[in-house]
Amino acid sequence: MMTFGKDASARYLVPRLEGKRSIVLVTGRTSYAVCGAEAFLSPFLAQKNIVHLTTVGENARAEDVAEKKSQLPEHVDAYIAVGGGTVIDTTKLLRGLEGELPPFLAVPTTAGTGAETTRFAVYYEQGKKMSADDVRYLPTDQLLIPEFTATQTPYQRASTEFDAYAQAVESLWAVGATDESRSFAQKALSLMAAGEQMLGSYWAGRAIDISRTTAAHALSYYMTATYGIPHGHAVYMMFPYVCKANGRDEFIKDVPELQTLREFAEVKGLDWDKLVAALLANVNPTRLANNPMPITRELFG
Repeated sequence: MMTFGKDASARYLVPRLEGKRSIVLVTGRTSYAVCGAEAFLSPFLAQKNIVHLTTVGENARAEDVAEKKSQLPEHVDAYIAVGGGTVIDTTKLLRGLEGELPPFLAVPTTAGTGAETTRFAVYYEQGKKMSADDVRYLPTDQLLIPEFTATQTPYQRASTEFDAYAQAVESLWAVGATDESRSFAQKALSLMAAGEQMLGSYWAGRAIDISRTTAAHALSYYMTATYGIPHGHAVYMMFPYVCKANGRDEFIKDVPELQTLREFAEVKGLDWDKLVAALLANVNPTRLANNPMPITRELFG
């Protein structure tokens, strides 16, 4: 169930949390307080037995999940994740360890990953990017409160918002797309164009939950794993080449806050041919197969 705005979310929380005593709350280390989510949620969590876990770094990590597993109480009535994709994906993996799945409330503080409405849990294991795909990871409820995104830096906002845009576009051409996923993608693009970024991100997430992502995401994982480029920015670096491959140049988008792949290579002094070869050698084959056209070395010039 998706609930939008503070007033609707407050009305939602009271009956849904009634009778739930043991709650696992997963947040970022500082974002929970800084973005205003803590002040909003604290009255609803008073008198509850809260196990508050915080995540570290830009991406969910298998070793972090394993460490947090030991901190889980014997019985959990509900999971609440408040944060970006890292927080929500970490919570998905923790809750997925349960035999019977308790309710799972996702409260995003970025408007871009769509993690609050997908069955995917992206994480790193020994430096390698992994993507778990199971309905067990799907949050049962979402609170979308745009005010919680206000403290993002311009770079964070640009990166996460481009991720949502790319998800919607990739859902239009994905081999696995359906009429329903395309309608969700079109709705996402229309909302984002109208400035409704959080709702647009939600519908982009709904779209890729059906269609899955394609080559832009498949290629991006190497940049994140090797150079620590945040996910949305890494997708941006790959996106123009994938648009060209698919004959859809009209979707290429310039985002001044984000370096292009060529600019990044020049700043870092990287050999272009070696970088492209590494990208193609380390591409995610599942996501690549969902792209309608092949990705070749010639696309990169």
